[in-house]
Formats: sequence, structure tokens, C-alpha cells
Amino acid sequence: MRVAKDAHVPSHVLAVFDVAQGDWGPTYQPTLMPVSADMYTRDFRTNIIPQSPPGTPYPVPYWVADLGEQYVTLPVIPTLVPHAASIPLLFLFGLGFERRSQFLCCRLLPTEVIEEFPAPQAMAQSMAERCSDEQLANHIRFNQGLWKNILLLGPRDTEFIEVVHTAWNATVEARRIRQRATVTRSASAELMPPMPTRGI
Repeated sequence: MRVAKDAHVPSHVLAVFDVAQGDWGPTYQPTLMPVSADMYTRDFRTNIIPQSPPGTPYPVPYWVADLGEQYVTLPVIPTLVPHAASIPLLFLFGLGFERRSQFLCCRLLPTEVIEEFPAPQAMAQSMAERCSDEQLANHIRFNQGLWKNILLLGPRDTEFIEVVHTAWNATVEARRIRQRATVTRSASAELMPPMPTRGI
């Protein structure tokens, strides 16, 4: 793996996937996540990185003259999670590389909904009114996946967890509001008397 900066050289690469390996198609590719075992152990409760045997040297970058760059050889750990697409965001905040909650909100919620944060009911109402069905489905899928990853891996950053939990609750409530509105419209349509036909 190419080393972009040697300030935080990872110790492992997680090959993250959310599809059973037996179901991988010919084009499926897991998400590769470089991670430091020390940082991961510090910031997450669930241990997914096997302990190295005593005396195992830490990976050291080496210079490749032909390419003019540093590289490092790392062990790869297959890692099954509920939602692979949200793992980069989880590690970005869970490992402390990013701490600004406004950036997290921008990924979890539509821009108009963020204005109501952290009022879950107002956020949900805005989300239900402003999102198309496709947009709402995408937010539900991503936020639910991220929340399931949090439950599995157990990040220690309580502020991060609280923001995601608030966004997920608002998303769930927005789905309920949308479903109730759909049922109400259907019921109204059934009760509406048919229009009389006029002869020509």
C-alpha cells in the first residue's frame, strides 16, 4: 500500500464487506480500510483485529525507487459488517480524524433538515415534507446501516453516537409520517364518490 503521510502509518487493512463471501459476484469488491490497531483498540469496544504474536514488528514503510514513493506491506483482515458503505464515515469520526458534527449532519440529513437539529420531531416533519421517496429511502438505508455498524463495533465517542442516533430517530419518524400520509390519501380516495359520467 502506498504511504501518503507517515504520521499515522496503519498496522492492518480491513477488507470490509456486507455480503457473504459465497454470494460475491465477479465484480464485487470489498471496501479497503487502513487502520492502526492501537487507535482502533483505543476508540472502539468490539475487537475485530487479531492480536499479533509477541515480537511481531510494526509495519515499516519502505522506499520504492522506481516509483519515487513510500509503500508499506500490511496484513489484510476480512471484516463482515451490516453496512459497508458507511464504514469510512464511522472510522473518520470514530477514530477522531474528524470531529466537526456539522459535517456529519451534512452526510446524514438533507440540508434543509439540519436547520431543525437537534429537534427530532421538527427534523422528521421537514424530512417527510421535503424529500422525494427515493431521497428518503437513501437516507433510511444509509442511516440505518451506520447505526447498525455502531451497535456492532461500539465506538467510544458519545457525542458522535448521539448525533447519529438523533439523525436515525428523525429518519425513522419521517418514514412513519410519510407512511401515514400515504394511508390517509388512499383512504380519502376510496371514500370520494365517483364522478358522474355524462352522455355525449
